Amino acid sequence: MDAIVLVGGQGTRLRPLTARRHKSLVPVCNRPAIEYLFAWLERSGIRRAILALGQANDDLAEAFPGGRWGNLELTIVRERERLESGGAIRNAVRTAGIEGRFLVLNGDVFVDFDFNAALAAHEEAKAELTLALYEVPDPSAFGVAVLDERGMVTGFVEKPPPGTAPSKLVNAGAWIFEPGLVDEIPPGAVRVEETLFPSLVARRRPVLGYVFQGLWADIGTPQRYLALNQALLKDQPGPVIAKDADVAPSAGISLSAIGCASRVGEHATIRGSVIWESVTIGEGASITDSIIANGCTIGPGAVLERAVLGPDVTVSAGAKVPAGASLDAGARYDAGDEG
Repeated sequence: MDAIVLVGGQGTRLRPLTARRHKSLVPVCNRPAIEYLFAWLERSGIRRAILALGQANDDLAEAFPGGRWGNLELTIVRERERLESGGAIRNAVRTAGIEGRFLVLNGDVFVDFDFNAALAAHEEAKAELTLALYEVPDPSAFGVAVLDERGMVTGFVEKPPPGTAPSKLVNAGAWIFEPGLVDEIPPGAVRVEETLFPSLVARRRPVLGYVFQGLWADIGTPQRYLALNQALLKDQPGPVIAKDADVAPSAGISLSAIGCASRVGEHATIRGSVIWESVTIGEGASITDSIIANGCTIGPGAVLERAVLGPDVTVSAGAKVPAGASLDAGARYDAGDEG
């Protein structure tokens, strides 16, 4: 069985972290995010993953140019123009020669559930389309599905205002397609979530909502990306520190990941944070619940809380960055700027 991984987006919601890096390559506990999808596909028995690349996705193509990833075959399909999810699926099926049933995955999600159980439910329901659904406490930022007593989808509500959602089951970005559905995707650059899916439900075609348990995350925003890292780090015996990172013995690091070639000075404290590659953190600096992209320099005694720093940002010695601040790639923040 083949899987199409939709990675054509520009990662605008993740900026400034994606200013110089594809969203699928942002590190999750020091591994490119997309490798977690590859690992799940491999465990699920998927034969081939087709990466549906958009324009200006050259860094992802260079990182994964095709060939094999473990037992998984990788195929690259490029878009010549913006296609959205529907056009990307149609293009991938035709270009890669997909035959038969296939899986579609959004490239900016983390999923870990029993795919074979979902496939069995799809077959038992004789569904033409199965949508993996996940229950979240607050579905107001997502598309919500409504199910009948048999688990078939009867309707959708896109980003319902808080307290008005008819369910808490959100589209998890994993869909099982029967091959005939490709011909029903409207022409042009269209989103299947807004065209094909509601059209099938309105025509009473069999669309199954498969509710799964396990870990799921949408890493499309810095806050959700950080939350995923923190959730995975809680299952680790300690912080995740790259082998070639240089961490001073007196530094205090908890629930954090430190990327390769990064340096952490004496008495610095890092809590609940993600530090990318080649970052320098000075003596006595304090970093809490923050994301520091590659190439950043944090001066001695600087304080950051809930901060998001794009690549190559400089924070001067003693600076206290306002809580929740986001600094663009190449920016500089000096002591006294807060005043």
